[in-house]
Amino acid sequence: MWVSVCDAAFDQQDAEVVCRELDCGAPVQVLGEDAFGKGDAQMWTQEIQCRGNESQISFCSISSSHKHNCTSENNVGLICSGYTDLRLVNGSDSCSGRVELRFLNEWGAVCDACWDMRAASVLCRQLNCGIAVSVVGSDWFGEGIGEIWADVFDCDGNETKLSECSVSSWSRAECSHRRDVGVVCSGSSLAVHDGLVRLSGERQCEGELEVSIHQVWRRVLLDSWSLTESSVVCRQLGCGSVLNFSGSSSSSPEHSHECVTGFQCSGSEAHLGNCSSPQTLNCSSTQQLSITCL
Repeated sequence: MWVSVCDAAFDQQDAEVVCRELDCGAPVQVLGEDAFGKGDAQMWTQEIQCRGNESQISFCSISSSHKHNCTSENNVGLICSGYTDLRLVNGSDSCSGRVELRFLNEWGAVCDACWDMRAASVLCRQLNCGIAVSVVGSDWFGEGIGEIWADVFDCDGNETKLSECSVSSWSRAECSHRRDVGVVCSGSSLAVHDGLVRLSGERQCEGELEVSIHQVWRRVLLDSWSLTESSVVCRQLGCGSVLNFSGSSSSSPEHSHECVTGFQCSGSEAHLGNCSSPQTLNCSSTQQLSITCL
């Protein structure tokens, strides 16, 4: 006989076990009856006491005491992530490559419209690869085959694994394997690849621009820079379109002797490394570049 479970008898550790037993990844949210309607009139009212690492709910201990005030109004609902594993493929090492997630038992690529630096940093952290250095397009690690996952991972950036981020659905009409997203983590040998970019500001998508040239991170000078190059950087970082750019004096004295200028992009490039080669030079009093992306 199937019975509903009273919300007073169920907690986050129990949810971990249920999602694992269903092969549905990790719990995203534990909800009340208003999420999925009223359940059976028969209710499970004893408290389920899982540690969280059991493979099945039947392995958890059950409290002998019954919770009170349990009716069909109090049944619990659960949303599991569905994503059970993740990896980076086709890179130079395990810390760089095309992002692939396993949904239930099927691996698929991830659409770049659904991914940003915050999600990338969580993925890198989960893989023990440090933090994300760059989000890149399919021209870096190739196009995948099979499924394309178009869910949006809305991460703060400080989570330890992707299953802790909230997930929302996205229209799949926009996505193709030409838009498969890749990630370079700080633990990868590619982390010093020419053309990788980062913003040094406190927020994810704004700050002073730095570019890796000849295995050195260099500030970018304002002269010869335009909206076109800015749009490429914002796209490369997974930060949408460019809002504005401006000049600023350097806030990092250790970078004062390493600058770069002369990037020329058409605007369609997936990353700055595809634009014309820049010139490296000693920094002067010329203003250094800050960018704000949408």
